[in-house]
Amino acid sequence: MTSVRRRLGITQRQVGNLVHDAFMTFEDLPEDILNLPLTDPDLQADVIDLIMGMDVRHSGGVALMVCDELDRGLQPIVLSDVPDSADTTGLRQLLDLLLPMVGEDKGAVLIGRGRRRGLVPTDRDRDWHQCAIDACRRHGVRLLGFHLATPQGVEGLPEPLSRAS
Repeated sequence: MTSVRRRLGITQRQVGNLVHDAFMTFEDLPEDILNLPLTDPDLQADVIDLIMGMDVRHSGGVALMVCDELDRGLQPIVLSDVPDSADTTGLRQLLDLLLPMVGEDKGAVLIGRGRRRGLVPTDRDRDWHQCAIDACRRHGVRLLGFHLATPQGVEGLPEPLSRAS
């Protein structure tokens, strides 16, 4: 178990032959969640896990957590029923509408993409990730993370090379 999950008291549960972390609920949140920057990859995964329920994951949904200038979560935005075969056009349009407002306030975003199964990123997942990177760069907004969310869990995609250490 990760340190964040341990700190939050999230336990594991067995589903068939697989062991999963129990899904986060609003009761699992630390009391100071509104003051925590969403810069820790484990906390990011937990937030995506929380805002992207199973229905959203199964429907190929997209979730964005809009964050303030200190990277604290302000407002989740969740869209469902995005076909798995969808290209990045819709995501680009959404980000081009939203990110100028986030950028004006020196904010950041955390993004999750839902899929029915599997945690290994596909070429389409990587295209969506690159679309998010490009849109954030275009609008001067920090992309805190991009995660793939499936019933098997939540997995972060790698940071852009320009940010990776």
